[in-house]
Amino acid sequence: MSLPIVYGRALVLIVAFAITSKYYYDNYYQKKRKSMRKEIHEVIMFSHGTKVIKKSKYSKCMITESMDRLLYYLNSPKYSLDICMYVFTNIDLANAIMKLHYKGVHIRMIIDADMAYSNGSNVWRFEKLGVPVRWMKSTNLMHHKFCLIDTHSEDSIATPLVIGGSLNWTNQALHGNWEDVFVTSQKEIVSQYKAEFERLWSMFRPVVELI
Repeated sequence: MSLPIVYGRALVLIVAFAITSKYYYDNYYQKKRKSMRKEIHEVIMFSHGTKVIKKSKYSKCMITESMDRLLYYLNSPKYSLDICMYVFTNIDLANAIMKLHYKGVHIRMIIDADMAYSNGSNVWRFEKLGVPVRWMKSTNLMHHKFCLIDTHSEDSIATPLVIGGSLNWTNQALHGNWEDVFVTSQKEIVSQYKAEFERLWSMFRPVVELI
């Protein structure tokens, strides 16, 4: 067998080995990165009479421990935040979301049409900034109260989350009512909420088209 043929076969084997090694390394690396994702499962209770804490880094005001935890999660998105909320008037939560918008986090919002006009509603602030907001004028309520964090990211370390529960994002709900909030990264639960958000997003219309 001539030397050129031997060298040619050797070169093919080397290239094949390199490609195979890279394939297995990439697969191993991706699996390892996925295993680094944090599992998050937390319940946050909001109760009338809850003690206030010292000034939080997330707020200019004195806030409760429960509010501090909620703000912690709402400050965590790196890629996307989808909000589906019946009524949204709290300024601390609005400011946190504004900061995310300025950082380049992709934000979408679904709101109940009637509650968009409620006293203190933050919807118009977001709409003026170019945040996509959708609603549907209907006799039926859009009564959901949840948001999705980083569910559109391809980063294998980012942890997709859903935050849901009974809580409207209002001062009364956050500081006066008995309310519950859950936070979870459980894949099946996150995917169901994501599917519901996308379903409503396709059904509802931009605010600017219906004013």
